[in-house]
Amino acid sequence: MKSRGSSLAAVLVIGISALTMPLKADATDVMASLSPCYAKGLKDKLLCGSIKRPISSNEADGQFDLHFTIIPAIKNAFPDEAVIAFAGGPGQSATEIAASFEHSLNVVRQHRAIVLVDQRGTGKSKLLQCDNPSFVEGLAAVDNGPEALEDVKTHTQVCKEKLNVDLSHFTTRMAAPDFEAVREYLGYKKVHLYGGSYGTRIAQEYARQFGQHVLTMTLDGVVPMQQSLVAIGKAIEDSLHALFADCEAQVSCAQTYPNLGEEFSALMQQLSQTPVRTTLKHPRTYEDVELYLTDVKFYSTIRMSLYSNSQRALVPLVIRETKKGNYAPFMGLMSSTDLASALAMGMHNAIVCGEDWPIQNDLPNEVVATPISELMAAGLNVICPILNVAPAERDFYLPLNTEIPTLLLSGGLDPATPPSWAELAMVKMKNATHWVAPTATHIVAAQTCADRLVADFIQQGNTQSIDPACLRKDTKSQFFINLHSVEAETASSKE
Repeated sequence: MKSRGSSLAAVLVIGISALTMPLKADATDVMASLSPCYAKGLKDKLLCGSIKRPISSNEADGQFDLHFTIIPAIKNAFPDEAVIAFAGGPGQSATEIAASFEHSLNVVRQHRAIVLVDQRGTGKSKLLQCDNPSFVEGLAAVDNGPEALEDVKTHTQVCKEKLNVDLSHFTTRMAAPDFEAVREYLGYKKVHLYGGSYGTRIAQEYARQFGQHVLTMTLDGVVPMQQSLVAIGKAIEDSLHALFADCEAQVSCAQTYPNLGEEFSALMQQLSQTPVRTTLKHPRTYEDVELYLTDVKFYSTIRMSLYSNSQRALVPLVIRETKKGNYAPFMGLMSSTDLASALAMGMHNAIVCGEDWPIQNDLPNEVVATPISELMAAGLNVICPILNVAPAERDFYLPLNTEIPTLLLSGGLDPATPPSWAELAMVKMKNATHWVAPTATHIVAAQTCADRLVADFIQQGNTQSIDPACLRKDTKSQFFINLHSVEAETASSKE
């Protein structure tokens, strides 16, 4: 985490002064409703609040408390403006990952407050969470074949009964007015938008509905409105093949892991035919735990490790050790990539069933015919009929047609939202710039100089005089050549 250029007391005073200047006549009431608060991973004192929002246009559906957190500006140079940051997932709580946003937008924060809203169904905003399996339960779970799909069906039915709400009210289009209500409540005249991953979809929808209040928009790891998340499979395959090529191009990795791609394919085939059932020590508690290792579990864990260059560096080692029958490195990697507990799965399913499932059959065969896409499609075909989320209207899938100055960022190694997705998203954007960081993975601002570039873009409202050359700096981590060390060649990270 970067250093912050002021004491905690000064940050709080500056932050409060930013909010004593909203345009609303009831500014005193607004201030009275905000409370000092803290966020995990941040020492700074923040401001938290909530407003009442209707669940739907039908009063009988009731209301819920929409919660938000403000990361105050260090120097409040633009009190009438703020940056609204949209979380990903779908299903992440924006307020729970405040530290991540502060890291990616630290330069932006020097002059503008960052507003984080728990999107409806996440965090403290009527959380829609199912009883997800624990890490230990996931280790032992049977996750391939008909038995796995039956478990998914049962779990979904139980979850639906627990949530006891129409998930059609928790889609992207329904959520966008909540963010506008927060902007209006706080009295910001204009806002800048920053979205990462799924957060780029809700950012685009907000801009579509309330673009008159938007000064700039930054989309980092772009999900086009026209695209189903089921198409992620091809991005994963491309990212994995890039890893194999990187290993082959580096002498020490190539010597240590010759024919890594072939070894991976052979291991997948082996696990598909004969899953491994064994007992290992838990990586943190050292208690005996059962591992049922299938091709699905192995591929899913490798897939999640591609989101981070530091975890990506472990993949060759994990493939080799697993092939040798040493499953401890795999289990350690799986524990570090276990993100299910961080997502509100009820809200997640509302989004994918309402927006992605309805158009998955429109995807080209070469996109769907990948391990993860096939797995996702099979799962959604079980889950979505049970949840019965109303499908998005067809105009929801139209590309955003806007003149808002927009900066799109893509990682060349991104296993989720490849650069081609950004190109698809910007076909109707009349004032857009797309920059690619060749060796970045998912969320470019978190791992490159893009944090400075985004701040410059927001400051001047265009990219005309901004030099993105720093994005070309190599951000890849060194591959591990054994259980204790990495390869000799060094790789730089953030400039």
